[in-house]
Amino acid sequence: MPVGKIKIYAHRGAMITSPENTLESLQRAKLEGVDGIELDVQLSADGELFIFHDDSALRVCGKDAPVAKMKWRELKELKVFGKYAIPHLDDALEDMEGWPAAELFLDLHQPSVPLAEATARRVASSPVRDRTFLLDFYKSRHLLFAAKKAAPSVRLAVMPGPPWDVKASCDMGAEAISLGWDGKLTRVLYRAACAVYDLPAEVNKAKARGVSVSGGVANDPDAVRYFVAQGMDGIWTDDLSMTRAALEESAAESKH
Repeated sequence: MPVGKIKIYAHRGAMITSPENTLESLQRAKLEGVDGIELDVQLSADGELFIFHDDSALRVCGKDAPVAKMKWRELKELKVFGKYAIPHLDDALEDMEGWPAAELFLDLHQPSVPLAEATARRVASSPVRDRTFLLDFYKSRHLLFAAKKAAPSVRLAVMPGPPWDVKASCDMGAEAISLGWDGKLTRVLYRAACAVYDLPAEVNKAKARGVSVSGGVANDPDAVRYFVAQGMDGIWTDDLSMTRAALEESAAESKH
């Protein structure tokens, strides 16, 4: 794929430059002109769907409490980094209506069938359903199957984990696949696995089946170049400007 056509996705709303998993981060990603956003969705104790990553509210809200055991009225009182509201999923879906063509990836961030089912049903009723994906790991595929059973029209995205699970992820009906790492250790392990496994060949096979393949989380130019070399359709990042500059540099180099 030509470097200039590689998509950029804001991971948690590009958390290096924006308050993660907030409507503010969604708006910032929209203004940056990137191609989509990943947000984490959870289910409150009283059955409301909300956008949040951690199991506890401590790191981003300063309250040492498990968010899944809190009611929505309690979650609404919290502030992300002391300033920003925790969004309801409905608010995020509504904001996406004003961002034409952008893709939304909703990471199911509780190992919960009720969460998967509720998210699927809500997305299926949204005007942005055709460009929204429910995302989870291949090892948690039972949750994606539950989502698909609850709302057959919902689109699935899978994080295979090890590169040898790319084909299996495609076989289960994924329309998008996200490969890569979430930290220094998993970055080393992932790249080591790919050094002995022909990942670009598997990526090309997936793309030939109509499955989009992206990589991340790329937060430095070396990581961006690595995923470009792997043949990815898109790059997940916490730093939108760095990723855009790295892709532009790679595109310029490819012309020489």
